Amino acid sequence: MADKNKIVPGSVEGNFFVDTSCINCDTCRALAPSVFGEFGEHAGVKKQPQNKEERRLAMRALICCPTGSIGTHEPNNAREVLMDFPLLIDRNVYYCGFNSPRSAGGFSYLVIHPDGNWMTDAPKFNPRVVDFLERNGGLKYIFLTHRDDAAEQAKYAEHFGARRIVHELELEVCPRAEVVIEGLEARNLEEDFAVIPQPGHTEGHMMLLYDRKYLFSGDAFTCNRYFDGLNLWPPLYTWYDWETAIASAERLAEFDFEWMLPGHGRKMHRSVDEMRESLANAVDRARLIKDEPTPERLAKLRYYAESMERLNLPEAASRARQLMRSIK
Repeated sequence: MADKNKIVPGSVEGNFFVDTSCINCDTCRALAPSVFGEFGEHAGVKKQPQNKEERRLAMRALICCPTGSIGTHEPNNAREVLMDFPLLIDRNVYYCGFNSPRSAGGFSYLVIHPDGNWMTDAPKFNPRVVDFLERNGGLKYIFLTHRDDAAEQAKYAEHFGARRIVHELELEVCPRAEVVIEGLEARNLEEDFAVIPQPGHTEGHMMLLYDRKYLFSGDAFTCNRYFDGLNLWPPLYTWYDWETAIASAERLAEFDFEWMLPGHGRKMHRSVDEMRESLANAVDRARLIKDEPTPERLAKLRYYAESMERLNLPEAASRARQLMRSIK
């Protein structure tokens, strides 16, 4: 529960607040961008909700905050807003909600499909998501973009008998995965679903393209956070190799898609041509950035290595420490 005695400095006073347990994962800004902003190392309230719609968006952010860092000074309608989830994005594609701290607040999505439903990454094991899936045909596959955002995939797999899809280089997080992807070649697993390996953020990072329209992009890009377009995640959050991340992004131009649905931050919807142009611009900007051994970069790698050790993922921790040595 959020602590009203630890409100993020600079936040606008009013009913909604964010406390300093916030990990700045971008969940609240993605769900209620008019209410929440960035205040240094934390999110905070930049404007109190002004109408019913903004209050509902802010409540969705409160519900989905992985660290429970958002609170209200007055009674709220959380129980009513819970029924919004999973949240429809377009057609048969949904955002699960209930982001998990075990994935640093990563987003998880659902595709409700007549041949079997898909989940990308995983949220908290939440009764609302479970009930929704049980009423809509269960869960056939869990697609893991990479090790960081696996969260509570094991509980969903056990409950629904779902088959987990993971790259061979990420098997450490899910050694009992039922479907293992090898190499860097893109391939169709089923008619409407293409797996696209995109190493960089981690060595076995992958994306899932559904119906040549919806790209579940994991932790490769940010969308619309500071401007109207795409950006690669910077070297600061690249745990494997920055140049490899750029090369992967460049290869993504071979595919058509209209929706970018990232693991963190806001979704993006554009025409195929506009998306391709935005992707090219993102690659051009990325090529101007060098991976340098700044104190912040080395501190992030050290934190990641320690996190992987706590999650009992020694190979990932070792590779992060190796990267620290290579860029010094």
